[in-house]
Amino acid sequence: MPPELQPWIAAAMALLDVRRQDRLLAIEPGLGQVRALAASVGSRGQLTLVLRDRAAAERAAELVLPQVTVLAHTTSGGERFGTFDALLLTPACGPLLAPGAYADLAKSNLRPGGRFVVDLPGPEMVPDLVAAAHELRWPDARCEALHGLADDLLAEVLRNAGLREVTGVLGAHLLSLGTPGDLVFAFAEALDLAEPERLELTHALVRRRSGTGPCDVLVHRTRLLGRR
Repeated sequence: MPPELQPWIAAAMALLDVRRQDRLLAIEPGLGQVRALAASVGSRGQLTLVLRDRAAAERAAELVLPQVTVLAHTTSGGERFGTFDALLLTPACGPLLAPGAYADLAKSNLRPGGRFVVDLPGPEMVPDLVAAAHELRWPDARCEALHGLADDLLAEVLRNAGLREVTGVLGAHLLSLGTPGDLVFAFAEALDLAEPERLELTHALVRRRSGTGPCDVLVHRTRLLGRR
């Protein structure tokens, strides 16, 4: 997904307030954000990237940034990657981990007082896409990647795990797109859409919006910050 269609990552990074020389663990960031993340810790900091897609991990490694370590790994929640000052969890779409896994990652990988931001798909991340899929009578499972966690549920899990200063932050973003088809293209891989399904979903969006021109689309994210 192009960086301009993932505004939540920049918002999450700003909340995390990464400092020069920090040790930062970033799990499932957008590939287009790697240079910005590396710049945030500076040449004397450390950035560890964890990406489940091996091809994306290889592309990140090809940037040859000296302060960056790239791991191709599907995170389960029980891993210890090291001791870090900050943790950024920003998967674009599902499948997501169990809520408790996000607490486990923070507790296992942050130093005492270390900061974290968890930014996940909201319960209905892209309402326009979900509504169009419903009009086509697609089963709910076809849009499972766009259904995430509610902020109150995740906040309760994080607090009950002993994490401190857990605070929810508004995670609504407006994507400005050239056509409804651009929205389908952005999420086609996450939804595992074959070409006929992409066309079908695009036509449904065009009908809903009564046109093929530029459109603004609301995206909902669940975003929380806190400390170990």
